[in-house]
Amino acid sequence: MAETQSSVRFVRFGPFEADLRSGELRKDGVKLKFSGQPFQVLAILLERPGEVVTREELQKRLWPDTFVDVERNLNTAVNKIREILSDSAERPHFVETIPRRGYRFIGTLEPPTQSQAPVEPLRVQKPRQRLVKITAGVFAIMVLAVGAVLAYRWQRQQRSQEQEALTAVPFTALPGQETAPAFSPDGSRIAFAWNGDPPPGTKGFDLYVKAIGSETLLRLTRHPSDWISPAWSPDGTHIAFHRLAGADTGIYVVPALGGPERKLRSTRLPGGWGPISIISWSPDGNRIAFSNSPGSEHAMISLLSTETLESVPLPNREKCLEQGQPAFSHRGDRLVYWCFRTYFDGQAGLYSLTLPDGKPELIGPFWAFPHGVTWSADDKKLVYSLWKTSSFQLGEVLVENRSAKWLTLEGGAQLPTVSPKGDKLAYSSVSRSSNFWRRDLLHPESPAVELIPSSRRQFSAQYSPDGKRVAFSSIRSGRQGVWISNEDGSKPGADLEPQ
Repeated sequence: MAETQSSVRFVRFGPFEADLRSGELRKDGVKLKFSGQPFQVLAILLERPGEVVTREELQKRLWPDTFVDVERNLNTAVNKIREILSDSAERPHFVETIPRRGYRFIGTLEPPTQSQAPVEPLRVQKPRQRLVKITAGVFAIMVLAVGAVLAYRWQRQQRSQEQEALTAVPFTALPGQETAPAFSPDGSRIAFAWNGDPPPGTKGFDLYVKAIGSETLLRLTRHPSDWISPAWSPDGTHIAFHRLAGADTGIYVVPALGGPERKLRSTRLPGGWGPISIISWSPDGNRIAFSNSPGSEHAMISLLSTETLESVPLPNREKCLEQGQPAFSHRGDRLVYWCFRTYFDGQAGLYSLTLPDGKPELIGPFWAFPHGVTWSADDKKLVYSLWKTSSFQLGEVLVENRSAKWLTLEGGAQLPTVSPKGDKLAYSSVSRSSNFWRRDLLHPESPAVELIPSSRRQFSAQYSPDGKRVAFSSIRSGRQGVWISNEDGSKPGADLEPQ
């Protein structure tokens, strides 16, 4: 957002009130069924009341992917805005169309009643309810990494070592690697790193956000990096991320709805080991926990003040060779992290540190390489990822009595993050894929072209009689279904939908 509007949560005009953090619109106090792309377009217009926002600007903010039908999506969004506001294109009271240019919000805004200080150096408003879960993680894998989200309801009474079967539904099915998921404070969006759309001649990960139930991607960075680990601010207005990118390695922050990124401090992580770059933002917004190797080869966790940008290292009473993958509890009174004791046999200890100056307590030793840890919504349990036999698997441990059990999932799972309400769990997994290629039989010397790329298996492609459509089977939605696309692999008007 623009600096003048990014500090505002509630925007009021006429009988309407827009909550820019939760993505909700109310009329006379009654919540309206209005979200997704239409709300995002309205929010951007509300950032600059009275100014023309061009179609090109809206495309860069909301639909950076070239295969999206921007005109159709934008027209649909603006029509929905006018419908919900009881507005008209001919006699607009709120949204005015500027022919061949864009749109302008012409309504009268009431003075804001709730604001926060600008991010200089970085201040965020303390939430009334501490619902945020802001740990994220990464793992440098050599095969395809994809995001997944699943229903995950915590049971109050579970016996030690009892297994609980969970059913996963893909959150992303993009070509390339998607990893390091992090839930937004309201649980409606997930930030993640993706390396499938770098500029020509480059490669690496950038930061993206996608709402649950939507296929629209919001790209937040354009600096392909070796790895990125995101964490949301407690109020949901910003996303901090740890970038591994040579001389540009460091902690950055970017507005959650798009805008210029800003570097908070440089860090040093020799070797570029992904899990060490995990960060966590405290629920009060005052600190970011991160790993750094400022003067030695060993990475240790420090707490970065978002107000002064000064950092204080954690104590190393456990004689760790490395400290990494920190996660603040939702109450903000504890910080858990992994203590790596050896490099060769994977021995690691999961520790809990009472803040501000408590002594680290061992929750459990593990003889396996860990890749992420996250708190349950009630702070009573921890979900972690460890190497088990042939893949990374999720486990759960009760903080009070240290009893642990495995969570049963198909395939591997790492870098877990739990939604603030505790009803969903997102993680990164590895899957096999099979895709379609097209070759020009009249010009056999031409290279084959990949159609409809996905990180999920798909097969049995068939052209329609007129050659303008392709029907195929795919499990990109988590279960096998029949899908369609244009003959060149692009989406047929709207987003691909199962038939």
